[in-house]
Parts: sequence; structure tokens; C-alpha cells
Amino acid sequence: MREQLIHLLTEAAEIEHNLLCSYLYAAFSMKRGVEEGLTSAEAAAVSRWRKSVMSVALEEMAHLALVNNLLVFVGGSPHFNRPNLPVPPGYHPAGFTVRLTPFDADTLEHFLYVERPAGAPLADGAKFVGPSATREPPPTRITPSAEDYATIGELYELIERELKALFRDRGDAAIAPRSGARQLGPDIVKLPGLTALAGLDDALRALQVIVEQGEGARHESSTSHFARFSAIKAEWHKLRIANPEFRPAHPAAHDPVMRVPPEGEKRIWITAPQARARLDLANGIYAALIAVLYQLYEPAGETTRKALAGCALALMSVLTVLGEALARMPASPEHPGVNAGLTFTSPRNVGPRLDPGLIAERLLELSEIHSEVIGATAANPLPAAGAELLRGIKA
Repeated sequence: MREQLIHLLTEAAEIEHNLLCSYLYAAFSMKRGVEEGLTSAEAAAVSRWRKSVMSVALEEMAHLALVNNLLVFVGGSPHFNRPNLPVPPGYHPAGFTVRLTPFDADTLEHFLYVERPAGAPLADGAKFVGPSATREPPPTRITPSAEDYATIGELYELIERELKALFRDRGDAAIAPRSGARQLGPDIVKLPGLTALAGLDDALRALQVIVEQGEGARHESSTSHFARFSAIKAEWHKLRIANPEFRPAHPAAHDPVMRVPPEGEKRIWITAPQARARLDLANGIYAALIAVLYQLYEPAGETTRKALAGCALALMSVLTVLGEALARMPASPEHPGVNAGLTFTSPRNVGPRLDPGLIAERLLELSEIHSEVIGATAANPLPAAGAELLRGIKA
């Protein structure tokens, strides 16, 4: 029972993480003003859309943190691992596709499809429809497994069912000892709806926050992810009537990769020297960010955890700058007219470090690489973040 709940929460963490990356990738590709070929009206609309997509991404960060709080709450470990994108068919439920694509009409349709309420008659974006594999649960429940579900909201219904069953069976023993000290709350990280969990009511409210903010909202809400994407679609339709050539985003690559893709796979291999160097740096920073996020869930003093949270914000700000730059750079001579993009490549050995000072060491190393790749005069918050982390550890 507990292991099945941990399994489902781990899948939810991966889905939230993957969605977060796909939203960020789309936002990074969006144009910024008339200097990038937009009219003043189009530029104002795209600016609003970027803010909306980034706000959805911020809430996905909160969802990921809440899911990890739930994992710790019931005795599991925080989970930031995930398959590299695009996710192969069958890994997630049938028909659930996650890819890295620029912000175009198909991508918006996909975002609406993913965030749709249960029963909404929506089709996925054309380029996201592909082979799917139905996951059938085994006849026994000894080995944890995830059954198929049509929407993310249904996944959280399964989680709620298992959570209530665990508390019926175990009572307060369902809560892992000392789990409160390892969770994240607003005292450490300011994210919308994030709270630490002390009992079943808290855990159920956390699930409700996730569902109502976007993933299959149980009642209509003008601020849900689905409603925000619907508003963008309506405004986009009006702008396309006025200008059929309207394109809100740069032609960032679909499913870019750092290394040569396997034969037969349609991926964009980033080989242009300027883009390749920035992509390598960005993925190194992304890996450091994952290590910081894991470390945040390790028992530590408040000063250390706040320093880690500050590190995470600094790394996210650098990733945003690099992600937007990559979406504006040619990907390779073999793909004219196609730009690069941040791949969010996840390393194998992600996790906390035995000594958090090793993360500070890595930040300072990345800072030197940043100066070599971007230039010594470019804004670079990494040295300050590494120094602040070291001070927090020693405090």
C-alpha cells in the first residue's frame, strides 16, 4: 500500500518535472518585441503570453515541490530524476507525449490537451500524436505499478485513493518519522501554494492545490492552467486573422540533442560551435540545479537551506538567459533555418552530495566556464551564489 503510493507519487514528480521543462522551452522561444519582427499589438500579446506561460511554469515548480513533500511525508525520497526528452511511448500513460518544441499552434494545442479537465473533448496537437502503448496493471499488487489514466487529474485521484487507504490502515503511522524536517515550506522557498505537510488534511489540500491550479481542475477557474492557455488560443486566433503570417516564436529546434542521435531518430543535433558551447554550459548548470534541489530536502539548518534556495534561484536565472539565447542561435549547418534550444539533459548521477560544499565547488567551476564561453564582462550570478552557499554551510 505505501509502496504503491510512493510509486504513483514518483511518476507524478516525473510528469510535473517534464511539463515544467516543456513549458520553459516554449517560453524561451517566444519573441521579445517589434525588433524581432512583431507588430506593436503582437508584441504586447506575446509579452502577456510569455508571462502567462512562465507563471504556469512557476506553479509547476510548486507542484513538483508539493509532490516531493508528499513523498517525504509518507516515507519516500524526493525525486527529481526523469527520462531525457522526448519521453518514449509507453513510459507515461497511453497517448501522453512530452517533447521540447517552440511555442507554435501545435504546442499550444498540446498544452491545452495535457491540462484539460476530465472529459473535455480535446485532441492533442498534430505533431504530438504518435504511437502509444497501453499500460495494463499486473493481476497482483505485490510489485508497485501505475495503471493507465487519461488525464493528469486522474493520476492525482489515484494518489488520493492510495493516500486515504494508507491512513485508514496505518493511522498516524502513515506519516514518516521526522518527515517535517525534510520538507520544503514557504519559510525556505516562496512558491505559489507550497506548504509543508503535518497530517492527512494537509496532504489532501496539497493534492487539491495541484489539481485546481491546472491538471484537470475539478471546477472551472479563470486562473487554472487550462483557462490561461484557452485565453491565449482565443487571442492568437484574432491576431492570425489580422496577420496570417503571425509567428510568436523563433524557430527553435524540435527535440534538440547534444550528441548525434541514434540512426532513424528525428532529432536536431546541435553542432554550431556557438550554440554547442552554450548548450553544454546550460546543461551543466541544469545538472547543478538538480543537485541543489535534492540537497534542499536533506536535513540541515535553516541558514544552509535558505542558501541552497538562493542558489537554485541564481541557477534558474542563468538557465533562462541561456535558454532564450539558444532559441535565437542557428542549430547546425545541416538544418538551415532551425535554431537551437536548451535540452534539459539530465545526468545519471543526480542526487544530493555527501558534502553540500561540493555543490559550491561545482558552482565556482561553472562560473569559470561561463566566463570563457559567454565572456568575463557578462552578468554572472554564479560566483556570488557559490560564495553565499559556502557561508550558509559554515554558519
